[in-house]
Amino acid sequence: MRIYTVSYAAMRRLIPACVIAVVTMLGVLMVQHDRLAVISPVVVPPKDRYSLRDVVTTHKVAALTFDISWGTTMPRKVFRILQHDDVKVTFFISGPWAEHNATLVQDMVRAGDEVESHGWAHVNYTSLSNQGIQANIMRANQAIEKITGIRPAFVRPPNGDFSARTILAAKEVGYTTVTWGTDSLDWMNPGVSTIIRRVMTGIHPGDIVLMHASDTCKQTDLALPTILADLRQRGYQLVTLTQLLRYGHPNYRG
Repeated sequence: MRIYTVSYAAMRRLIPACVIAVVTMLGVLMVQHDRLAVISPVVVPPKDRYSLRDVVTTHKVAALTFDISWGTTMPRKVFRILQHDDVKVTFFISGPWAEHNATLVQDMVRAGDEVESHGWAHVNYTSLSNQGIQANIMRANQAIEKITGIRPAFVRPPNGDFSARTILAAKEVGYTTVTWGTDSLDWMNPGVSTIIRRVMTGIHPGDIVLMHASDTCKQTDLALPTILADLRQRGYQLVTLTQLLRYGHPNYRG
């Protein structure tokens, strides 16, 4: 029987290589320079499991965003106020609402506003299968793109309901999930002064502000003029979501 020997120097080269290979594959603990380092296997990049909340920037710029799912009165009121102040925003609209208000949707696009998706049925995405989420998004996509000629790139999940799974499902059909940095709570009709205070307290450079323009929101149009005036006074520039992303790095958070 032949006995093989390995020199001490060769062993020193061999053992670390084996250890590193095993640790990398298993994502466990690695001993390095007498310290323990935890290695966690990266399954999904953070931007693919978190929603877009705001943009990291030092510029005093923010995006007002309005969700619309139903009604004809408040959407037109909000649109007229924005036109009067020459402010460009991003509307997240549902597929059924888009189909019933195609002319207004086209007016939004012509005015320089951005039209994105609020899905089709106003249901929690975490209650749907991946296929159900994607069907919901793509049905709305078909309606919006037919009206505007532009394929939406962002989706705001109804009720702000999302998870890592729903974000990945949306990503697979080309959509980035967007939530918000500041919530006006206008959908709760908490009072005009409360809506104004929440926006003006929460606003920060790169912010994505959540507002609504459905008919169930009775105070948005009353709060909006003051919000626009106060933001101007503070030196904020209001832009669409796509424009906002040009000012800094997108901030993905859970």
